[in-house]
Amino acid sequence: MDFPGVHRFGAVGKAPMLLLHSSQSNSGQWRALIQQVQADYDILAIDLLGYGKAPAVQDIEPEAFRFADELPRVLEAVKAADWRQPITLVGHSYGGALALKLALEQPVPVRQLVVYEPVAFHVLTANEPARQEIEAIAAQMYQADETAATRGFVDYWNQPGFFDALPERMRQGMTLQAKKVTMDFAALMGEPHKLADYRNVQVPVLLLQGQYTQESARCVAHHLLQVLPDVQTQTIQAGHMGPITHASDVNQAIIGFLEHQLVS
Repeated sequence: MDFPGVHRFGAVGKAPMLLLHSSQSNSGQWRALIQQVQADYDILAIDLLGYGKAPAVQDIEPEAFRFADELPRVLEAVKAADWRQPITLVGHSYGGALALKLALEQPVPVRQLVVYEPVAFHVLTANEPARQEIEAIAAQMYQADETAATRGFVDYWNQPGFFDALPERMRQGMTLQAKKVTMDFAALMGEPHKLADYRNVQVPVLLLQGQYTQESARCVAHHLLQVLPDVQTQTIQAGHMGPITHASDVNQAIIGFLEHQLVS
Protein backbone atom coordinates (compact mmCIF):
# COMPACT_ATOMS: atom_id res chain seq x y z
CA MET A 1 0.00 0.00 0.00
CA ASP A 2 1.56 3.25 -1.15
CA PHE A 3 0.78 5.41 1.86
CA PRO A 4 3.71 6.49 4.08
CA GLY A 5 3.11 5.11 7.55
CA VAL A 6 0.33 2.71 6.55
CA HIS A 7 1.36 -0.92 6.95
CA ARG A 8 -0.67 -3.88 5.72
CA PHE A 9 -0.36 -7.38 7.12
CA GLY A 10 -2.27 -10.63 7.10
CA ALA A 11 -4.43 -12.12 4.38
CA VAL A 12 -6.33 -10.04 1.84
CA GLY A 13 -9.97 -11.09 1.82
CA LYS A 14 -10.04 -12.03 5.50
CA ALA A 15 -11.91 -10.02 8.13
CA PRO A 16 -10.51 -6.45 8.22
CA MET A 17 -8.76 -5.07 11.31
CA LEU A 18 -7.59 -1.50 11.89
CA LEU A 19 -4.94 -0.83 14.58
CA LEU A 20 -4.45 2.65 16.08
CA HIS A 21 -1.59 3.38 18.49
CA SER A 22 -1.05 5.75 21.41
CA SER A 23 0.68 9.12 21.47
CA GLN A 24 4.49 8.95 21.57
CA SER A 25 4.35 5.58 19.81
CA ASN A 26 3.79 4.10 16.34
CA SER A 27 2.10 1.14 14.71
CA GLY A 28 5.00 -1.09 15.71
CA GLN A 29 3.50 -1.32 19.19
CA TRP A 30 1.03 -3.85 17.76
CA ARG A 31 3.72 -6.15 16.29
CA ALA A 32 3.03 -9.08 18.63
CA LEU A 33 -0.74 -8.85 18.17
CA ILE A 34 -0.30 -8.78 14.39
CA GLN A 35 1.79 -11.94 14.52
CA GLN A 36 -0.92 -13.70 16.50
CA VAL A 37 -3.92 -12.77 14.35
CA GLN A 38 -2.56 -12.24 10.85
CA ALA A 39 -3.69 -15.67 9.62
CA ASP A 40 -7.31 -14.66 10.24
CA TYR A 41 -7.35 -10.93 9.47
CA ASP A 42 -6.50 -8.41 6.78
CA ILE A 43 -4.75 -5.78 8.92
CA LEU A 44 -3.95 -2.10 8.54
CA ALA A 45 -1.60 -0.76 11.23
CA ILE A 46 -1.42 2.98 10.81
CA ASP A 47 1.23 5.39 12.05
CA LEU A 48 -0.82 8.41 13.09
CA LEU A 49 0.27 11.87 11.96
CA GLY A 50 3.65 12.88 13.33
CA TYR A 51 4.63 9.36 14.41
CA GLY A 52 6.54 6.52 12.80
CA LYS A 53 6.70 6.98 9.03
CA ALA A 54 3.60 9.16 8.83
CA PRO A 55 3.85 12.75 7.61
CA ALA A 56 3.93 15.58 10.12
CA VAL A 57 0.96 17.88 10.62
CA GLN A 58 1.18 20.90 8.37
CA ASP A 59 -0.20 24.42 8.80
CA ILE A 60 -2.30 23.81 11.91
CA GLU A 61 -1.63 25.53 15.22
CA PRO A 62 -1.30 22.93 18.01
CA GLU A 63 -4.32 24.13 19.98
CA ALA A 64 -6.50 24.06 16.83
CA PHE A 65 -5.79 20.41 15.96
CA ARG A 66 -8.76 18.03 16.14
CA PHE A 67 -9.60 14.41 15.33
CA ALA A 68 -11.18 15.81 12.17
CA ASP A 69 -7.62 16.60 11.03
CA GLU A 70 -6.33 13.13 11.93
CA LEU A 71 -9.10 11.05 10.38
CA PRO A 72 -9.01 11.81 6.62
CA ARG A 73 -5.71 9.99 6.12
CA VAL A 74 -6.97 6.99 8.11
CA LEU A 75 -10.17 6.84 6.07
CA GLU A 76 -8.25 7.22 2.82
CA ALA A 77 -6.12 4.19 3.74
CA VAL A 78 -9.22 2.16 4.61
CA LYS A 79 -10.83 3.11 1.31
CA ALA A 80 -7.70 2.08 -0.59
CA ALA A 81 -7.74 -1.30 1.17
CA ASP A 82 -11.10 -1.92 -0.53
CA TRP A 83 -12.53 -3.76 2.43
CA ARG A 84 -15.99 -5.26 1.84
CA GLN A 85 -16.74 -6.27 5.43
CA PRO A 86 -17.25 -4.29 8.65
CA ILE A 87 -14.02 -3.51 10.49
CA THR A 88 -12.63 -4.69 13.80
CA LEU A 89 -11.15 -1.59 15.45
CA VAL A 90 -8.37 -1.79 18.04
CA GLY A 91 -7.00 1.35 19.68
CA HIS A 92 -4.85 2.39 22.63
CA SER A 93 -4.95 5.71 24.50
CA TYR A 94 -5.10 8.50 21.87
CA GLY A 95 -5.70 5.85 19.22
CA GLY A 96 -8.42 4.38 21.41
CA ALA A 97 -10.25 7.70 21.64
CA LEU A 98 -9.95 8.05 17.87
CA ALA A 99 -11.33 4.52 17.46
CA LEU A 100 -14.29 5.43 19.68
CA LYS A 101 -15.11 8.32 17.37
CA LEU A 102 -14.97 5.99 14.37
CA ALA A 103 -17.24 3.47 16.08
CA LEU A 104 -19.73 6.21 16.93
CA GLU A 105 -19.79 8.03 13.60
CA GLN A 106 -19.24 4.98 11.36
CA PRO A 107 -17.76 6.76 8.31
CA VAL A 108 -16.84 3.17 7.49
CA PRO A 109 -18.80 0.17 8.80
CA VAL A 110 -17.47 -1.06 12.16
CA ARG A 111 -18.12 -4.57 13.45
CA GLN A 112 -16.58 -4.41 16.93
CA LEU A 113 -14.28 -2.25 19.01
CA VAL A 114 -11.43 -3.00 21.41
CA VAL A 115 -9.90 -0.09 23.31
CA TYR A 116 -7.21 -0.02 25.98
CA GLU A 117 -7.72 3.08 28.13
CA PRO A 118 -9.15 5.40 25.46
CA VAL A 119 -8.23 8.84 26.79
CA ALA A 120 -11.37 10.64 25.61
CA PHE A 121 -10.74 13.50 28.02
CA HIS A 122 -13.62 15.51 26.52
CA VAL A 123 -16.04 13.35 28.54
CA LEU A 124 -14.63 14.71 31.80
CA THR A 125 -16.36 17.76 33.26
CA ALA A 126 -14.37 20.89 34.04
CA ASN A 127 -14.67 20.54 37.82
CA GLU A 128 -13.53 16.91 38.00
CA PRO A 129 -10.12 16.44 39.67
CA ALA A 130 -9.18 14.03 36.87
CA ARG A 131 -9.84 16.72 34.27
CA GLN A 132 -7.78 19.24 36.22
CA GLU A 133 -4.97 16.69 36.57
CA ILE A 134 -4.72 16.03 32.85
CA GLU A 135 -5.12 19.70 31.96
CA ALA A 136 -2.02 20.40 34.04
CA ILE A 137 -0.08 17.76 32.07
CA ALA A 138 -1.36 19.18 28.79
CA ALA A 139 -0.48 22.74 29.78
CA GLN A 140 3.14 21.88 30.52
CA MET A 141 3.55 20.66 26.93
CA TYR A 142 3.53 24.32 25.87
CA GLN A 143 6.74 25.20 27.72
CA ALA A 144 9.71 26.23 25.59
CA ASP A 145 11.88 23.38 26.88
CA GLU A 146 10.60 20.46 24.79
CA THR A 147 12.78 17.98 26.65
CA ALA A 148 11.24 18.96 29.99
CA ALA A 149 7.76 18.85 28.44
CA THR A 150 8.36 15.38 27.07
CA ARG A 151 9.85 14.18 30.36
CA GLY A 152 6.72 15.29 32.21
CA PHE A 153 4.42 13.58 29.71
CA VAL A 154 6.33 10.29 29.56
CA ASP A 155 6.83 10.08 33.31
CA TYR A 156 3.14 10.80 33.95
CA TRP A 157 2.06 7.78 31.93
CA ASN A 158 4.85 5.53 33.20
CA GLN A 159 6.62 6.46 36.42
CA PRO A 160 8.96 9.20 37.71
CA GLY A 161 12.42 8.86 36.17
CA PHE A 162 11.23 6.70 33.28
CA PHE A 163 12.17 9.21 30.58
CA ASP A 164 15.67 9.88 31.90
CA ALA A 165 16.36 6.13 32.10
CA LEU A 166 15.70 5.67 28.38
CA PRO A 167 18.57 5.53 25.85
CA GLU A 168 19.49 8.96 24.54
CA ARG A 169 18.36 8.09 21.01
CA MET A 170 14.86 7.29 22.29
CA ARG A 171 14.73 10.45 24.40
CA GLN A 172 15.67 12.55 21.40
CA GLY A 173 13.08 10.88 19.20
CA MET A 174 10.34 11.42 21.75
CA THR A 175 11.32 15.05 22.25
CA LEU A 176 10.97 15.67 18.52
CA GLN A 177 7.35 14.53 18.86
CA ALA A 178 6.48 17.05 21.60
CA LYS A 179 4.53 19.31 19.25
CA LYS A 180 2.32 16.43 18.06
CA VAL A 181 1.68 15.38 21.66
CA THR A 182 0.40 18.92 22.26
CA MET A 183 -1.87 18.50 19.25
CA ASP A 184 -3.10 15.13 20.52
CA PHE A 185 -4.15 16.73 23.81
CA ALA A 186 -5.99 19.48 21.90
CA ALA A 187 -7.88 16.85 19.90
CA LEU A 188 -8.72 14.76 22.97
CA MET A 189 -10.05 17.73 24.94
CA GLY A 190 -11.62 19.61 22.05
CA GLU A 191 -13.60 16.75 20.52
CA PRO A 192 -17.21 18.01 20.21
CA HIS A 193 -18.91 14.74 21.18
CA LYS A 194 -20.41 14.63 24.67
CA LEU A 195 -20.43 11.66 27.02
CA ALA A 196 -24.09 10.95 26.26
CA ASP A 197 -23.30 10.66 22.55
CA TYR A 198 -21.44 7.42 23.20
CA ARG A 199 -24.77 5.79 24.06
CA ASN A 200 -25.12 5.57 20.29
CA VAL A 201 -22.12 3.28 19.76
CA GLN A 202 -24.02 0.30 18.37
CA VAL A 203 -21.25 -2.30 18.28
CA PRO A 204 -19.81 -4.68 20.90
CA VAL A 205 -16.98 -3.01 22.86
CA LEU A 206 -14.19 -4.41 25.00
CA LEU A 207 -12.75 -1.68 27.21
CA LEU A 208 -9.47 -2.78 28.76
CA GLN A 209 -8.01 -0.98 31.76
CA GLY A 210 -4.69 -1.09 33.56
CA GLN A 211 -4.70 -1.79 37.28
CA TYR A 212 -1.89 0.72 37.85
CA THR A 213 -3.00 3.59 35.64
CA GLN A 214 -3.53 7.30 36.22
CA GLU A 215 -6.72 8.81 37.61
CA SER A 216 -7.46 10.68 34.37
CA ALA A 217 -7.58 7.46 32.32
CA ARG A 218 -9.48 5.62 35.05
CA CYS A 219 -12.19 8.29 35.21
CA VAL A 220 -12.67 8.34 31.45
CA ALA A 221 -13.13 4.57 31.49
CA HIS A 222 -15.59 4.82 34.39
CA HIS A 223 -17.73 7.35 32.52
CA LEU A 224 -17.68 5.39 29.27
CA LEU A 225 -18.70 2.20 31.03
CA GLN A 226 -21.86 3.98 32.23
CA VAL A 227 -23.04 4.86 28.73
CA LEU A 228 -21.72 2.37 26.16
CA PRO A 229 -24.69 0.07 25.50
CA ASP A 230 -22.82 -3.16 24.70
CA VAL A 231 -19.56 -3.10 26.65
CA GLN A 232 -17.38 -5.52 28.56
CA THR A 233 -14.40 -4.51 30.64
CA GLN A 234 -11.32 -6.31 31.85
CA THR A 235 -8.48 -5.09 34.04
CA ILE A 236 -4.90 -5.98 33.17
CA GLN A 237 -2.15 -6.04 35.80
CA ALA A 238 -0.33 -3.21 34.05
CA GLY A 239 -0.23 0.56 33.72
CA HIS A 240 -1.48 2.83 30.97
CA MET A 241 1.15 1.56 28.56
CA GLY A 242 0.01 -2.05 28.99
CA PRO A 243 -0.20 -2.83 25.24
CA ILE A 244 3.55 -2.21 25.12
CA THR A 245 4.76 -3.29 28.58
CA HIS A 246 2.40 -6.27 28.98
CA ALA A 247 1.61 -7.10 25.37
CA SER A 248 1.03 -10.81 25.95
CA ASP A 249 -1.63 -10.20 28.62
CA VAL A 250 -3.35 -7.47 26.61
CA ASN A 251 -3.28 -9.46 23.40
CA GLN A 252 -4.71 -12.52 25.15
CA ALA A 253 -7.66 -10.42 26.30
CA ILE A 254 -8.16 -8.95 22.83
CA ILE A 255 -8.05 -12.33 21.11
CA GLY A 256 -10.38 -13.86 23.68
CA PHE A 257 -12.95 -11.14 23.04
CA LEU A 258 -12.70 -11.51 19.25
CA GLU A 259 -13.06 -15.27 19.42
CA HIS A 260 -16.09 -14.96 21.69
CA GLN A 261 -17.72 -12.52 19.28
CA LEU A 262 -17.25 -15.03 16.46
CA VAL A 263 -19.28 -17.69 18.22
CA SER A 264 -21.85 -15.51 19.96
